[in-house]
Amino acid sequence: MARQLIRHGHIRVNGKKVNIPSALVGEADIVDVKAKSMEMTPFQVAKAEVGERQVPAWLGVDGEKMRILVHSLPVRQQIDAPVQEQLIVELYSK
Repeated sequence: MARQLIRHGHIRVNGKKVNIPSALVGEADIVDVKAKSMEMTPFQVAKAEVGERQVPAWLGVDGEKMRILVHSLPVRQQIDAPVQEQLIVELYSK
C-alpha cells in the first residue's frame, strides 16, 4: 500500500512530488504528505497512531503535519531488524 501511495504522488521529498518508491533520501531531507492527500483514510489512520510506534533515533516525526525529518543516515548498530547482510549480497551478486 505504501508503494501505491508513493506511485500515485501523495508523498513529497523536500517539497517535490516523488512517484518512485525506491527514491533515495539523505540527511536533512524532509518527507511529507501532500496537503490534498491528508484527508485520505491511510493518512488519517497514521495520524491517529502517531505516538504508538517507536521512532528510530535518526528520524524526527511531526505527527500533526505528517512530516518526517531525516536527521542522519542510520549506521548498522542503529538497525534493530535481524538482517543477514551476506545473504543480501549473495542474492544481488547473481
